[in-house]
Amino acid sequence: MKKTIILLALALLTFHSFAQIEQHEVTVRNVVVPVRVLDGNQFVANLTIDDFELFESGEKQKIEALYLVRRSSIARKETAQEFNPYLSRHFYMLFQLTEYNPQLSQAIDYLFNSVILPGDTLTIMTPMNTYTLSQRALKTRSMETISKELRNIIRKDTQMGGANYRSLISDLKRLAAAISTSGTETSSMSGFESDSSTSMFGIENLLMRYQETLAKLDDLRVVDENQFIEFARRLKKLDGQKNVFFFYEREFKPEINQSILNRLMSLHQDEPEILAQVQNLFQLYQRNPSVNTQRIIAAFSDSSLTFNFLFMHKNPEFVSGITMREQSEDMFNSFSQIAHATGGITDSSQNPGPAFKNAVNLTESYYLLYYSPRDYKKDGTFKSIIVMLKDKNYMITYRLGYIAD
Repeated sequence: MKKTIILLALALLTFHSFAQIEQHEVTVRNVVVPVRVLDGNQFVANLTIDDFELFESGEKQKIEALYLVRRSSIARKETAQEFNPYLSRHFYMLFQLTEYNPQLSQAIDYLFNSVILPGDTLTIMTPMNTYTLSQRALKTRSMETISKELRNIIRKDTQMGGANYRSLISDLKRLAAAISTSGTETSSMSGFESDSSTSMFGIENLLMRYQETLAKLDDLRVVDENQFIEFARRLKKLDGQKNVFFFYEREFKPEINQSILNRLMSLHQDEPEILAQVQNLFQLYQRNPSVNTQRIIAAFSDSSLTFNFLFMHKNPEFVSGITMREQSEDMFNSFSQIAHATGGITDSSQNPGPAFKNAVNLTESYYLLYYSPRDYKKDGTFKSIIVMLKDKNYMITYRLGYIAD
């Protein structure tokens, strides 16, 4: 089992490095900004170039062209200069799951029945591998067959890729149960049989084993942000629409419940080392973010990809004496910010089918705004972009900037 299960498949991709540009070169650059304007969940399609205002690093820019795009076709345009935008579509589905959700079949079926068109590309990334749908398969095989095969792949890779994670969660449950009954006459708890590997140890050893197992679990969740950066650089080379859908599963950490925690604190009040360990593991424990969110935001926004974060809810398991505490906050906050910065959405739902349908439908209509920054310099810095509407109160999404390289 590899050390991390967060997007391991990204490591299978190959990339090229770029030389650093030391001098600040003044040149002309055309910047394109995909923009989506929504009234509730409905795309607003009647806007003109005069309805928009665009600022780069606080300075107002002249919008040279507007294209209204529907799927992979230009529905309308207003241009002072023709830019001939690339409209090819590239779909990426990334799965960070430890248990397969059967409702994912709704998302996959919808993708093949209602979304994928000839000429589109599709890349699937699981904890185990990366898969690319060939154009030949699209031409020679039925969508039903391809959809079924993809469901089987995701199910198999999820079971294999999440095996170590699930094993560590089971170990934490057993250890939490043993800690909960430590110092009492109760030898087992509901849902757990007596385990010789835990019952023979005292509270000190149980706490130490819990801490070690928790560290292993956290180690599995480490995000290699360099893989995200390289992923963005690879997509930057692609022309056209780049739509990324990241399926992430809600996580829980097994802990002792509050009443048992209070009993342990009272029972060991004269043992400061045990008290400190109990507090650190169950009262004060907080997982630090393992990723530089702002660095990923800059890279993803620069590549002009649209990142959609689909957070899959699930109810915590009930185990007597144990509290299943949610442990997804760090990842949820980071990936929600990344989605916002790229013009994508965050959707939190127990059913990934409708969530995916909503996200993918929002990608199918958008405006392309073109402008040429004044006094553009290749200085390697991040240039912020702000797009506004004149006298209109709609929701607007767009990428937050680019790197001047």
